[in-house]
Amino acid sequence: MENYRGLAAVYDCLVTGVDFEGWADYVEEILRRFGHRPAGVLDLACGTGNTLLPMALRGYEAAGVDLSPQMVDLARRKAAGCGVKIDYHVGDIRDFRLDRPVDLVTCFHDGLNYITEPDDLGKVFKNAAGNLTPGGMFIFDLNAVMWIGRTDPQPVVIDEENMTIIYKTRIDTGSALWTVDLTCFLKEGHLYRKFSETHRERGYEPEEVVARLTEAGFKTLAVYDAFTFNPPRRESRRHFYAARKEN
Repeated sequence: MENYRGLAAVYDCLVTGVDFEGWADYVEEILRRFGHRPAGVLDLACGTGNTLLPMALRGYEAAGVDLSPQMVDLARRKAAGCGVKIDYHVGDIRDFRLDRPVDLVTCFHDGLNYITEPDDLGKVFKNAAGNLTPGGMFIFDLNAVMWIGRTDPQPVVIDEENMTIIYKTRIDTGSALWTVDLTCFLKEGHLYRKFSETHRERGYEPEEVVARLTEAGFKTLAVYDAFTFNPPRRESRRHFYAARKEN
């Protein structure tokens, strides 16, 4: 995945302020609300492992898959550094299958927004179902359409000691596509390496997401305004979905 060849090296810096332990707490509360006690979890679009590592450290049998070899390499190194076993794979979340199913599948932090074709979103959902045991749960999030439409189009500069990142966003309100043009200067020794990437995300309305889940064999249990247990609001930045695979 060319779009993450450069960004993988600086991705963890961009998400430094994210409380990933809090994400794991929230997921476990969702699981408790629906009486589900999984032993194993597969994280789709796992990136550098930030959302999966806390689950592994809490005792879950963990596996992750991501399209970017660079991101997966960093995730493996982090897991080794923490002394936990996580089964990482490089693969496409539209068609990746584990050797045996698990009882929880997750996908977080914009992973599904990178699926910009609705039919491909349906493929991801069907693939998630294929990796789940009967009655297993699928918990994931999506950036909300209204939040994507409100993002600031002005250039943003992140200037750190060893890197400078400049990015600008463009919105196509008709298709709910959000494009981010990014340029980074990364210090390597006495010189700086420059790379540029373009990232695209799509917003999905909850009604479309629920319909796709149903087609894939899921029962939608809840749609939440992120990190609460309230229904989505027009002002929501992110929605969380909890679904159960039908027997």
